[in-house]
Amino acid sequence: MVQLLIYQLMKTRGITAYALSQGTDLGYPSAYRLSRPGGVFGRLHAETLDHLCEFFRVQPGKLIRWVPAVPAARHGLAAPPGAPKG
Repeated sequence: MVQLLIYQLMKTRGITAYALSQGTDLGYPSAYRLSRPGGVFGRLHAETLDHLCEFFRVQPGKLIRWVPAVPAARHGLAAPPGAPKG
């Protein structure tokens, strides 16, 4: 699952959802949803990601991260070479 890291950035920098909405031209409801602590979101348009990168002055990788929801072995995927077994 992909999670947003916007909450962490906002907390570190002391930014509110209102300030995020004003600085990115997002509506307040959208800014609030993007800034929730769990980082869960429905969809994120490239234009919105661009606005967020510009506002925070960071690369996209600082705004999102991938967290595996289910271990790869359950999907029948092979472990990468050198990965521990078990």
